[in-house]
Amino acid sequence: MLTKLDVFPSCLKTNSDGSRLVVGFVDGTIRFYDTTKFDEKSEQFEENWRFKTKSSIRGVEIDEGRSRVYAVTLNRALCVFDMETGRRTRCILKCHSSKPMTLCTLPPTALKSQQLATADESGEVKTWNLDADVAMVREWKEQSEEINELTVDCKSNLLATSSDGTLGAYDLRKAKFKVRSELMHSELFAVCGTNRNVYVGGEDGYVEVFNLNEYGNLLERIESGFEMGVNGIVELRSGLLGLISGGSNKMRLLNVQPSKRLGIAGCHGDEKDLDDGIDAITISTDKRIVYTMISFSQTIKKWEMSPIIDGIPILRAQDAKTKKKRNVEGFFDGMVEKGDEDSDEDSDDVDDEEEEEDVDEEEEEEEDSDDEDRAPGAKKRKVEDSDEDVDVDDEDEEEDVDEEDDNDGEDEQ
Repeated sequence: MLTKLDVFPSCLKTNSDGSRLVVGFVDGTIRFYDTTKFDEKSEQFEENWRFKTKSSIRGVEIDEGRSRVYAVTLNRALCVFDMETGRRTRCILKCHSSKPMTLCTLPPTALKSQQLATADESGEVKTWNLDADVAMVREWKEQSEEINELTVDCKSNLLATSSDGTLGAYDLRKAKFKVRSELMHSELFAVCGTNRNVYVGGEDGYVEVFNLNEYGNLLERIESGFEMGVNGIVELRSGLLGLISGGSNKMRLLNVQPSKRLGIAGCHGDEKDLDDGIDAITISTDKRIVYTMISFSQTIKKWEMSPIIDGIPILRAQDAKTKKKRNVEGFFDGMVEKGDEDSDEDSDDVDDEEEEEDVDEEEEEEEDSDDEDRAPGAKKRKVEDSDEDVDVDDEDEEEDVDEEDDNDGEDEQ
């Protein structure tokens, strides 16, 4: 289901069952939709409420437990809205020293009632308790460039992907910084946590894999199939990920453990529109509904994932294995060039024949060179000398015959 918008969207977020959707726009508008109702004429979801701020919306989040909608804006404001009425209940001006990039709701296990985390372009991360008079709880500056996405793993660690090529982990139970990963091969955009691993999308099109709660060193790299980077990752079911890229309007499927690319789940819009890349993705908590957004075309697509997922088999480790031809080489094979199909005996015979051919060719070349060096008169003289030698030999033979005849005559007498 594709809905057309009249303003360029910038961000979106859905609730637990996918029935509600909040969208932020570049003109500063926040709109809250009921996606179970669709108007065929306008090709839009039913709108429950909207609120107009003074600056472009950089990120939105839904907190169903407190019935709130959070938003951060380009002019560094953090706003809180009532989810049912759309009324703004609180606004913190200049919540960051730089322009905010993203935000994330926190679990109840977070220390000191931390409810929300925000991050900005300078790499600064802050946590908030918006029920307190002094809302800010913690502040970290452990990463040097903009934070592209925030999420929380199942161990209550706040994870932050940064354009400086690192993944930062913050312990929410202790409210302190935990670890920063080794430097990756490119900028890091997206992050998705599962029960066993954490998957991070990079600018080079690879998915970086980390062990859960072990974010210092990289475990594995998986090629996604996207050339323009991985902008979003969602877990569709256990062991199956959905990937999007800003350079493609397709959603790719990636099986993990074992790692295997499973093709394309579908396209956002027309398959021929190769210039439109998916900018954002969000998934419901029950993993049945996915929303994707393309800002340039001003469209949002609702994906019913059950028909797609049901047709994809669950892969086991032996299903993804491929037989590889084992190449057994000797210690000195790297020093000698040898064909793959030649045996030792055949190679020896071929070498002997090649040596004989080389000797014959060398002798012929020497004779030809000698003939070319001599003058034509020298060649003729050689032939005449050989004829004279033959005549002398004939005369000597005749003299020997005459002497034998004379000796025979004397004996008879």
